[in-house]
Amino acid sequence: MDNTAWHRKQIVLASGSPRRKILLKSLGLSFKVFTPKISEQFSAKFRKKELLQTALAKADAVLFTPEQIIIACDTIVVCRSKVLGKPRNPRQARAFLQMLSGRKHTVYSCLALKYQKRGQILRKTRVAATDVYFRKISAAEIAAYIKTPTPYDKAGGYGIQETRGLFVQKIKGCYYNVMGLPVTDLIDMLGQI
Repeated sequence: MDNTAWHRKQIVLASGSPRRKILLKSLGLSFKVFTPKISEQFSAKFRKKELLQTALAKADAVLFTPEQIIIACDTIVVCRSKVLGKPRNPRQARAFLQMLSGRKHTVYSCLALKYQKRGQILRKTRVAATDVYFRKISAAEIAAYIKTPTPYDKAGGYGIQETRGLFVQKIKGCYYNVMGLPVTDLIDMLGQI
C-alpha cells in the first residue's frame, strides 16, 4: 500500500491482537499500538449494534489527537444464532468446537476508524461477514487442541491461521476477516478519508 498518503497522519491500532498487527504491517503501514481495556460482553444472540458499540469504544479509548487515524476492530463468531466469544476455560472451548464441528458459522468483524477532517472528528464503521464451513472434528482432535493456548484469545475458540485451516472445509468471504481484520474493507475505508 502506498504510504505517502499517510505522511501527516499517525496511525494507531487500538488492539492488542498479534494477528491484527501482522496484517496491518503487511500493508506497509507504520503504526503505533494501543491496547484498550474494553469489556467484550455480548448478548447470547447476535446483535450488530453491540459489535459496533464495542469497536467504537475501542477507538474512543485512545487519547486522540488531530494528527491520528485510529483503527479499531472487534470480531465475533456466530453459530446457530449464538455468539461465541473467547472461551473462558477448556470446558467452554470444547463446547464451542463441538458446536462448530460439521457446521457453517459466520465471522463478523466491525472496523471502526476515528480521524479528524476539516476540523471535525469523524467515526466511520463497517461490518464484514465471512461464512466458514467446518468439517466434522473428532473428540480426540478437540481434546488435543484445547490443551494448547491457541483457543483462549480468539472468538469461537479457534484461529484459522494456527490450525492451518485443518478444521475448515471452505470459506465464503474474506479470509483475513476470519483472522480478525478485513483488510480489503480497511483499504477501502482509508482510501475514502
